Amino acid sequence: MLRIKQLRLENDMSQRALAAKIKSSQKAVDLWEKGLTEPKAEIVIALADVFECSADYLLGREDEFGNVTVVREITENERKLLSAYSKLEEKEREFLCDYINYLINKTKR
Repeated sequence: MLRIKQLRLENDMSQRALAAKIKSSQKAVDLWEKGLTEPKAEIVIALADVFECSADYLLGREDEFGNVTVVREITENERKLLSAYSKLEEKEREFLCDYINYLINKTKR
């Protein structure tokens, strides 16, 4: 719930006022803002309605332009590849990308 506090403050609303609008408690709002608990789906929908935003925006998955970002941890192998890639010259990077595309297409046959 990355944006509850931000949206609440932008709307000049107290925790108590927000809680009343979504039929919850001030303590629950406080815990969500601190990241100690998470609201149920129906509360997320109610919060999105109050703030007139999408649930994805409220959850921090969508930016103000509607672009959805799904964040995941990268694996150790991905980390090694990125590290090696960053050390290459531009021409070598292009060659590597071409080779990766070759491997992808080869396995599709």
